[in-house]
Formats: sequence, structure tokens, C-alpha cells
Amino acid sequence: MATPPVRLFALSTCIHCKALKKLLTRNNITFEWTDVDLLPKEERDHFFAQIAEHNPKKSFPIVMIGNKAIIGDQRKLILKELGLVDEQ
Repeated sequence: MATPPVRLFALSTCIHCKALKKLLTRNNITFEWTDVDLLPKEERDHFFAQIAEHNPKKSFPIVMIGNKAIIGDQRKLILKELGLVDEQ
């Protein structure tokens, strides 16, 4: 079964975001990430406008697995969506 595309929207200073990056890397998950706080203001405003309906509190991290968004540090749910179990 092919793994759906995984994308992580994070903040460069967020410890939970960094933990999720490590989790995905440790489990050999190919993913793209964007540090939203480092985007130019116009791109950042556009991003927040797009996610406002689904994430009005602007919480991070946001993990997109295919078309499904998982908001917050929900490691077990992320691994479950990917069909994995974290060994650590």
C-alpha cells in the first residue's frame, strides 16, 4: 500500500513541531515541511486564511496525510494514520 503524501506545517521555535519531525524521520516517512513563521508575510497570511475554517486557533503543528489534517502533537494518531507503531 502506498503511503499518502505527508506534509508538516510547523513553527521554527515549536518543540512539538520538532518532535514530530523527529518522529517522521525516525519512522522513515518521507515528508515535506514548512516553517510557517518563516514565510514572507503575504504567504503566511494566505496560509492562515486557507486553514482558518479548519484550524481557527491557528494551532501547530499541522500534519497533512493525504487530504486529512491532524492538528496538534498527536503522535499516536499520526502513526495510526500511517499504519505504523512507534517503537520508542
